[in-house]
Amino acid sequence: MANLQQSFLGYNHLVKPVNGSKVALTTYEHNAGFEDWHAHENASISLLLSGTYEEDLSGKQFKRTPGDLKFIPAGVVHRCNKYAPGTRKINLDLHTNLLEHSTTLADQLSSRDPQTLPAKFTLLKLYHELDDIGSHSQASAELLLYELFNPIHPAGIKKYSTVPLWAFRLKEILNDEWDKPFQLDDLSIRLGVHPVTISRYFPLYFSSTLGNYIKQIKVDKALALIKGTSLPLTEVAYTCGFADQAHFTRTFKAITGYLPKEFRKV
Repeated sequence: MANLQQSFLGYNHLVKPVNGSKVALTTYEHNAGFEDWHAHENASISLLLSGTYEEDLSGKQFKRTPGDLKFIPAGVVHRCNKYAPGTRKINLDLHTNLLEHSTTLADQLSSRDPQTLPAKFTLLKLYHELDDIGSHSQASAELLLYELFNPIHPAGIKKYSTVPLWAFRLKEILNDEWDKPFQLDDLSIRLGVHPVTISRYFPLYFSSTLGNYIKQIKVDKALALIKGTSLPLTEVAYTCGFADQAHFTRTFKAITGYLPKEFRKV
């Protein structure tokens, strides 16, 4: 029989409340034994910062790697094992009212919607704000939590009832060919939609401009290299398609709230 957990398993270095929810930075021991099957009282979102582990969830087995973002509904039974040394996650325990008023992000994470990449960086910034001793960090965190579940869409644009196939295809192209230059006309031909359609609806379905989304993909590549390798940050910058380390540092800071050297120490 599964246990009902009110907190995250592992060692919680930092646990802070925000609008009835809780954010925790959690470390897991190397080669920890099999967890018992368990479920959490509240729904949760987790972002794996470093290390790896295996998870049994909803009848499937997953190999979690740095950068993985997942959503687990309240009461869903799962277990994790085979933690690598230094495995760390940002865990967000969600207040029931938050999901009652907005299930958008949960639906996106469950269906691999293109908007989940911006959500990953919003969660990083949320943790950074809570870890900041600045007097306004709590208010900033509350705004980020609102942004996480209520992304602002361009006014006056009617959203389709479901995300169109061309948006999923565009996500695949951008993630597979992130290191290549893109032309709108070429993308239009490949997707079979008018350039105006891409231009008008891209911010709606990706919560970003095209240029910023590609920057987010590059930073996402850097997350895994920073936490999963010992490569110098200069080499990480060039490997991930940045012109120089200064550009990499500015972009990484703007998207995640961290300097690359700070993130390596998280």
